[in-house]
Amino acid sequence: MDIEIRKADLSDLDRLMEWRMRVLAEVFFDDGIKDNEVLKKNNRSYYEEHLADGTHTACFAVVKRTGEIVGCGGICYQKEMPSPDNVFGTNGYLMNIYTLPQLRGKGIGRQMVEFLIQEAKKRGTEKIFLESAEVAKDLYHEIGFMDMEGYMKLPKG
Repeated sequence: MDIEIRKADLSDLDRLMEWRMRVLAEVFFDDGIKDNEVLKKNNRSYYEEHLADGTHTACFAVVKRTGEIVGCGGICYQKEMPSPDNVFGTNGYLMNIYTLPQLRGKGIGRQMVEFLIQEAKKRGTEKIFLESAEVAKDLYHEIGFMDMEGYMKLPKG
């Protein structure tokens, strides 16, 4: 299958929202998420703000022959205090990497991740991180990501 990775922009907002809600429903094992109007509104506002100001890059994996979208991905750019491993203080958080279930294992996710990494490097982003489902960890390790120790998360509530 001949796939191209295409950068998304605000003209793709409705498609981005459709794919974002699909991803959230699968990740959180809850089809009801697709009908959550507050979540939809907040995600739409996020895309409108961050695609416009360049602090988010989104992409689609598209079948060249048919134009069918078969995957999506994104990277959020954030600033942190500069440090020896990130002297410019820009980091990227890879997220929303998703391929249609019937097409997983064919390299589409890898193409999207590599595209987004290149976009981040063009911006001078030195530090890129992500959260991964267990099933995708081998892919990320092959690309060069390493497991991080010493991180903690404060639960919601």
